[in-house]
Amino acid sequence: MTPIEFGIISLPLPGRAVAAAIAAEEDGYDVVLVPDSQNLYGDPYTQLALIAKATSRIRMGPGVTNPVTRHAAVTAASIVSVQVESGGRAILGMGRGDSSLLHIGREPASMRTYAKYVREVQTYLVGGEVDQKGFSSRIRWLDGYDLPKVPLDMACTGPKSISLAAATAERVTFAVGAAPERVQWALDVAKTAATNAGRELDDIQFGAYINAVAMPDRDAARQALRGVVASYAHYSSGTGTVFEAQPDMLRRVSEKLQDAYDTKQHGQSDADHTKLIDDQFMDWFSIAGPPDYVIERLRVQMGLGLNHIYFVGAFRPISRELFAREVLPVLRE
Repeated sequence: MTPIEFGIISLPLPGRAVAAAIAAEEDGYDVVLVPDSQNLYGDPYTQLALIAKATSRIRMGPGVTNPVTRHAAVTAASIVSVQVESGGRAILGMGRGDSSLLHIGREPASMRTYAKYVREVQTYLVGGEVDQKGFSSRIRWLDGYDLPKVPLDMACTGPKSISLAAATAERVTFAVGAAPERVQWALDVAKTAATNAGRELDDIQFGAYINAVAMPDRDAARQALRGVVASYAHYSSGTGTVFEAQPDMLRRVSEKLQDAYDTKQHGQSDADHTKLIDDQFMDWFSIAGPPDYVIERLRVQMGLGLNHIYFVGAFRPISRELFAREVLPVLRE
């Protein structure tokens, strides 16, 4: 059985991203992902190329890019460039877009736009031709390299995005929180969609973004993670969301976040909208507390059969050392 991969979300801040990736590799992580959000962070692909040359083992990619700010051919060429520079360690994380689009006055891409985009990207990644307004478009320089295809890793929250990912991507990563029943629901939706699309389940890796920090004090841990949890819960409140289909614990927060979420305070622990995130929701949606508690909760996630887990928040200075020293080694036993 292939060991589960553990990854972290870092930040592509110029002058800092490389050191963070080196630290992640030294801490024992398998994957480092950096957000593609131009108004909040630096360019991910320049930083990923630098990371590729400064590391030797860890896999890397945007976590996540979107179908609006870059043409599909540009995205494919960028991540394949990282694939070449890293010797085959690149991953293409993709989502509909949130902070990157909201900070330029745009809404996340529609499912129709998203579906067309990811199919075009997949075609470009294998050197295929895409019809672009009558022009047969392909990335011609790929012919000179012999490297594995970059896996598409689609972040997904609702049933439509989960189903699209399961029919399209090599890696399907759920952003639905840490409640086991919710992750299991996402897995069931994905596996049904993959089967209906004629895909073999063994050809897909399933994973989850888990908001997690390890700190001795439970209350302090919750507060440190509250802003990030609000951001990820916000993904469940986009335009067109069917709130009636959500579990009560999520719905009581997501419905309010649809109007109350302040993009200008994205990810901030003291944002006004974090007042909607009480301790009960924190404990349901995230994993924040002492190492033993974090390990117990994560073992439940691993027992669901996930192939990878990306930790969001664990790499913050307040949590990094404790997570690397007391959580990761135990999870790998």
